[in-house]
Amino acid sequence: MVGTLIKFALTGCLNTVIDYAVFGLLNALLGVNYLLAQTISFACGTINSYLVNRKWTFQRRGGVSAGEALKFLAVNGFTFGISTAVLAILHSGLQWNALAAKAIAVVIATAAGYAANRYWVFREAETLVSSETAKDE
Repeated sequence: MVGTLIKFALTGCLNTVIDYAVFGLLNALLGVNYLLAQTISFACGTINSYLVNRKWTFQRRGGVSAGEALKFLAVNGFTFGISTAVLAILHSGLQWNALAAKAIAVVIATAAGYAANRYWVFREAETLVSSETAKDE
């Protein structure tokens, strides 16, 4: 489980780099409106997250199912909502510093995203890996 959590965290770092790079390219270099650039860059990070988490983090094999992809998108929407809600509550509601509130929001959203991905989106991968490991022993 710790190895999976580390892989999930590393994938999250990569997703953040992709998000920022695409945003910077579109907005700063090409002059694309920041809201459109944000939408495209978030989508790129989400696609990367799905592909890398599916194959590397949770070792899912076989074809991509529509149900799995929709679950993953739902989790990303869910974690975005959690992060935004925590940020708003801590910063606007409790008057925390915005950076401190954002840090807490990221930690909470990451934990929620990890749990949702592991136990809901990529749950079958755990079963497949466990079954294959048992066969090899």
